[in-house]
Amino acid sequence: MELSLAGKVAIVTGGGSGLGRGFARALSEAGAAVAVTGRREGPLAETVAELTGLGGEAFAVQCDQRSRVDVERCVQAVVDCKGTVDILVNNAAIYPPGSFLDTDEAQWLDIMDTNINGPFRFGQICGRLMVAKGWGRIINILSPSAVLGFGFVSAYGTSKGALASMTRNAAAELGRNGVTVNSLIPGPSATETFVNFFTEIGVELMSNQLPVGRACTDEDTAAALVFLASEASAYVTGTTITVDGGMTATFPLGG
Repeated sequence: MELSLAGKVAIVTGGGSGLGRGFARALSEAGAAVAVTGRREGPLAETVAELTGLGGEAFAVQCDQRSRVDVERCVQAVVDCKGTVDILVNNAAIYPPGSFLDTDEAQWLDIMDTNINGPFRFGQICGRLMVAKGWGRIINILSPSAVLGFGFVSAYGTSKGALASMTRNAAAELGRNGVTVNSLIPGPSATETFVNFFTEIGVELMSNQLPVGRACTDEDTAAALVFLASEASAYVTGTTITVDGGMTATFPLGG
């Protein structure tokens, strides 16, 4: 089974921190050259320093995926630097909490523009490059809220549910061109954004209720991500790999 990504070029959106940095590290350790994108220059530089310090090839491209022009510029910068894009990990998303009844419409639209329109823009632009050469991997990062109802994150959950649907529909169109489109659901993880909402204690309490009894780590998701990005997953498309400690599949009653 070939899981090496040597010679491949990957884009990881939202690669400056949290899960995105872990995804970028996993692809880099598997041999891919990794471009990390995001709005903030500082965190992107930190990711690049970490990956290059580990012997990988990485570079940063600042990008606001709410802008079609910015996404086009970003992808072109990667092509100018490395000649192509083989792997796209649509990870960037915003997570402002808010109840369904009280969420401001402008905030709702901003969440949708970032979390679903952004992956559409990256997916379409990179997908065209992939189809032209007959090989590509698009991996959309979901959340348990894509399939479960959670209070006070209705906009975020709705955007992730839409991204799950986009995954299936894009897969139906692109498979005959050698391009697979899949999703990955990580479990609760103590990222900066997640902790800011749930607090560290909240994350711990939530994770302790899972069948595996702990939070998700970068190491937990790395193998699934690399599999979906590799040649080994050539016959896997339109599906979701769930690495959430049993969160979406079980209803623990203690223990």
